[in-house]
Amino acid sequence: MPAAPIFNRYFVYGASDRGRVREINEDTILLSPETGICLLADGMGGHGRGDIASQQTVAEVERLIARHLPPVPASRTPAWLGRWFKSAEPSDPHLPARQLDLLADLIREANRTLYRSNCEWGAADGSGCGTTLVGCRLLPDLAAMQIFHIGDSRLYLWRGDALQALTADHSLLRQWQDAGRIGEPPPGNRLYQAIGPNPAIEPETQVVEIAPGDGFLLCSDGLTGMLGDAEIAALLAGLSPANLEAKTLALIAAANAAGGKDNISVILICQ
Repeated sequence: MPAAPIFNRYFVYGASDRGRVREINEDTILLSPETGICLLADGMGGHGRGDIASQQTVAEVERLIARHLPPVPASRTPAWLGRWFKSAEPSDPHLPARQLDLLADLIREANRTLYRSNCEWGAADGSGCGTTLVGCRLLPDLAAMQIFHIGDSRLYLWRGDALQALTADHSLLRQWQDAGRIGEPPPGNRLYQAIGPNPAIEPETQVVEIAPGDGFLLCSDGLTGMLGDAEIAALLAGLSPANLEAKTLALIAAANAAGGKDNISVILICQ
């Protein structure tokens, strides 16, 4: 399947793989060229329902964003939503930043939906299924994207043959590193934030300006747990719309060659 165009400005391709160890794939990806939304979720635990958690969350987030943050606001916008569209111009450069609080609220609503499902399964104590989420929303009239995440799935900027992480893992290991690496390190896969296990979360959101030639990588820890940033950067060299599919599949193949200990999901975006 060739790379899909988004707003006649970007190209996107994504793939997900079970890896070499796990019996099922609990990751879910979604690419929506019509709305500019790209989502990646890595499900986990809770009565073996990690795949359901990631699928349900991706579907709910897509529904909420498409309803409340369409690429072009509907003429009959609800009154409560109107404050997010103060400018009549869709190319208003301040609009994406003003929408970040609403975007975070939509992610919180998706969390409440999955948490209610966990409660119905008798897992209101935090032991229910959960999922990470990383996503972006490309904008049709501005060279910018809105980014949001919960957990340790990541979004990277590829600029000038250099790889830069735009998200920080919500993991105990990252907290330990930030605190000065005092004492024994915690397990790398322990998260302090995920969608579903708890009733409240604090999503991180930001707006990133897109320069000519920029590319972006969204991935689950099945990729970053097997490959270092230097290895990923080497495989991204020469990224273009013509090789977007090949680069995506090469990243997954390299993670599998390194052990493939987890599900591996990759979304690549370029111009």
